[in-house]
Amino acid sequence: MPHRRFDRRVMALLEVRGGEHDQTEAKAACEARGWPVVEDLPRGEGVSAGVLTPAAGSRLLWVEVRLFGAARRAERGAAWRVQRMARKSRLEVYVRRAEVLDHDRELLPEWQAHTIAHRPAVPDRTDAGASQWRAYRWARTLARLTEHAGWRDAGIAVTGTPSEARRLARMPREGGAAGRRDLDVRARDGRARTPGSLSREDDLNGRLSVLSVWMVATAWLAVLARDNAGVTRLVTVCLALLTFGAAVWCGGRLAPERPRPGAVVTGLVVLFAVSLWLGDPFNSTYRLSSPQALLIVVGTVVAVGLWLLVRQWTLGEWLTWGGPILATLVVSSLVAAGSVLHAFYADGLALSPGDLEVAGIWQVIAAVELVSLCAPLLLVPACYGLAKHHHYVRSASFGGLTAVVILLALGALALQQIMGSASQAVGEVKAAAEERGELPSYFGVRPAWTCVRPVVPRDELASRGGRIDPDHPYVSFGMAGADVVLMDAEGENSLKLPAKQVRLVPADAPYESCARS
Repeated sequence: MPHRRFDRRVMALLEVRGGEHDQTEAKAACEARGWPVVEDLPRGEGVSAGVLTPAAGSRLLWVEVRLFGAARRAERGAAWRVQRMARKSRLEVYVRRAEVLDHDRELLPEWQAHTIAHRPAVPDRTDAGASQWRAYRWARTLARLTEHAGWRDAGIAVTGTPSEARRLARMPREGGAAGRRDLDVRARDGRARTPGSLSREDDLNGRLSVLSVWMVATAWLAVLARDNAGVTRLVTVCLALLTFGAAVWCGGRLAPERPRPGAVVTGLVVLFAVSLWLGDPFNSTYRLSSPQALLIVVGTVVAVGLWLLVRQWTLGEWLTWGGPILATLVVSSLVAAGSVLHAFYADGLALSPGDLEVAGIWQVIAAVELVSLCAPLLLVPACYGLAKHHHYVRSASFGGLTAVVILLALGALALQQIMGSASQAVGEVKAAAEERGELPSYFGVRPAWTCVRPVVPRDELASRGGRIDPDHPYVSFGMAGADVVLMDAEGENSLKLPAKQVRLVPADAPYESCARS
């Protein structure tokens, strides 16, 4: 049987109809997917006696279906996977019963064993005086300090309840060797002092995940309430209070035996997170804006959703989903001498991407901006990953087809936003050039007003894109290899001049003639 990773185990009772060949094919299909066939029995016999009527040519298989995803609705997800297997294998298989096998692990407290031979002997109550008792207490305190510092550790770690820990430390060793009686244990975490039943790992992780969702929602709604007014602020404040109450309630359920401390600590943590998002009320410099808060929320959803999707991909799903996601990441990489945004910006100025010399750090920043513009594309597979993890995707092909259609629609929207960002920047720099104003920068591209001084006769000047007038200032975009890239003040023509044939001098003012400087 191939070894496959999985999160859940579901015991499913499958009814296979058909001849012996079909039954053998069904077993082989289950084994090929890493689902062990635990038992094979005729219908109406064994555990199904009195439950199902006997039928010729029909057998029951107890199959342990192993799958990824959350524990909730896992039985439904397992049934859908068996149905897909039967449809693909052209077999008549029915899921008659499915039950999740709950094997959530207890979070046993951890203990460290240490020696007790260093502890001082207790003085005789009849003969000891006050000074002896005082010296004993000091010696006992010092001994306890050395124990908690780890200086007396015996190299033995145990897990279990408080009543089991000491016995486990002193139990006989392998081979029948006698156990050590000079050992005691100290707790290595706070769970040893928690009364009642022990927490379960998956259950605790699920509660922490829900708590994180309510915490982020509270902080985001608080930012929205701050940046809005009127009815919108009232609605967002009420929603923020509701999510805050839900977060506090979830915090109290982390330790059901002691709900009040958990609720208080959770409330303080949520208020601290909200204060970080809102910023100092007396200093608006260090605070998140509504778009920044939304970007954090969307980024978190995308990161979690993509991780839940990618971790359970098969080869076919890699080909189906890996293409769009990798294409999004490739688009955000560098193209020629600049990023995608720089390429569209150069095209709007009738230049090539190589005509703009951009520092590497600005290319990375532009790539990050491009990814943020492509966020709707990544949000689709992320939501698909969340839905699949919680077993809301019944048909992988139908879900994939729907997501591809949505991806195409959102891809057109993302492309429009990318081109709109560069087009807006081009329009701003051209408008500033016409008005002889301050020229805006664009992701490391810093145009500047420049006077051009030819160092060769004008007839020998190898200009491309038109002839220059040394008396008028030009918009310079810097060097592109051995050329100087310029744009006239009207923002209509782009020119390239050999750098060795001209000398560039910063213009005193864009509206003054260069003949004065």
